[in-house]
Amino acid sequence: MIPSMTILVEAYVKADPSPQASVFYAGILMKNGETNKAMEYFKKAIDQETDSYSRARYALRVAEILRKKGRLEEARSYAYKAIDYQPSLGKAYLLIASMYASSANSCGNDVVSKRMVYVAALNKALKARAVDPSISSLANRFIASYSENVPSTRDLFLVGIKSGSSHRIGCWINETVIVP
Repeated sequence: MIPSMTILVEAYVKADPSPQASVFYAGILMKNGETNKAMEYFKKAIDQETDSYSRARYALRVAEILRKKGRLEEARSYAYKAIDYQPSLGKAYLLIASMYASSANSCGNDVVSKRMVYVAALNKALKARAVDPSISSLANRFIASYSENVPSTRDLFLVGIKSGSSHRIGCWINETVIVP
């Protein structure tokens, strides 16, 4: 975008502080590669917005930006904000699931602990399908992928972990799951 046009849009946002103006400006900033500044305006839109569905969409957008920046814990926090605003937003659960799955190798130090991360990812994908039937086809692909990676009965037997017991996943995930 032409620099003078950006200045004009920024002036518009300041003159008419509305969630729509903030999102519009954030979109322009994203196209210009200014993700940090865009995120500020998406966050501003969340605060300005009164419609819960729109707030959820904006929070999910911030979560996606944070995920791309590798700020996974913060991204999850915004995904949960999106869910708080719109409990049937399955895409937010799928975003969390994909972040968990992508962290499997860094969130465990043996086969079982790494594979238990997939149990957490699977749980989020199952939740996505349960709350949002409109994305069940996509959620089913996530579920199939994660189901293939959960620890096997043999894996669990070899390390002495019983099915039905609790397992704590460390690192940024910091969540307890039930052993399959």
